[in-house]
Amino acid sequence: MLNNAVGEFLDFLKKNKKLSKNTLESYNRDINQFLNYLEEIGINCYNVKKSTILNYLYYLKKKGKSQATVSRNLSSLKAFYHYLFMKKKIEEDPTYMINTPKVEKKQPTTLTVEQVDMLLSLDFGDDEKGLRDKALIELLYATGLKVSEVISLKLEDVNLSYGYVVIRSNKERVIPIGSHAIEALKNYIEKGRKAKNGENTLFLNLRGQKLTRQGCWKIIREYTDKINPGFPVTPNTLRQSFAQHMLQNGADIRAVQEMLGYQTDLNTNLLSLISKSKIKEVYNKFHPRA
Repeated sequence: MLNNAVGEFLDFLKKNKKLSKNTLESYNRDINQFLNYLEEIGINCYNVKKSTILNYLYYLKKKGKSQATVSRNLSSLKAFYHYLFMKKKIEEDPTYMINTPKVEKKQPTTLTVEQVDMLLSLDFGDDEKGLRDKALIELLYATGLKVSEVISLKLEDVNLSYGYVVIRSNKERVIPIGSHAIEALKNYIEKGRKAKNGENTLFLNLRGQKLTRQGCWKIIREYTDKINPGFPVTPNTLRQSFAQHMLQNGADIRAVQEMLGYQTDLNTNLLSLISKSKIKEVYNKFHPRA
């Protein structure tokens, strides 16, 4: 009976809320974890009171769960019990009037300029893999690109003669790249890039096919573990490091935002006034590896 209720709830979410598979799995995991807790303390799922929910949240905190995890669990239980109440399986929603605690946003983790220098001074090797990995990490730090953007780059999006890459998303961006990234990309394209079946994507796996998001993450983790084992470096870490180091060196925040592709209602008009030549000037003056 209970398993049927959870299954029906998940089917309802899938059909009516159009949620992703990962989100549905998260709901399922959170709810079943709560049901196991209820079984341990001898309470029926349909007889849960507000105090039961609050005690469970306290139980999660005592187990060392983060505030974000506790908040997510509460959101899952709110959705589940609202569904049961809507279907008249319970007379009162025990989660009603329980506020989801605000999750404090953490400051983005960044590398220092010295750590980036150590990272890019590693011996990547001169084989296909080493040349690709060096070019990939150099480009991520040189441009602040998102991982989705860097793995979508085509050969024609990179101009090594003039030193820039073009991002063709909702709004086209032209981002300068410095001498270190230019050299690494040139070596990779000329000596290390081995495409199959006419693949035109810039970064490829060792089978000559387009590099995936997961592949990009693994490459970065492989080398960052050498300079600081266990430090959680992701493509976004390099993106945040790019922005922070530019700003620390005195770059105009609007120019950095333009390169990152950020736009807000407050500064959209201001950003449109920044010319490509101004961005190039800012980049050459303030990027540590220009």
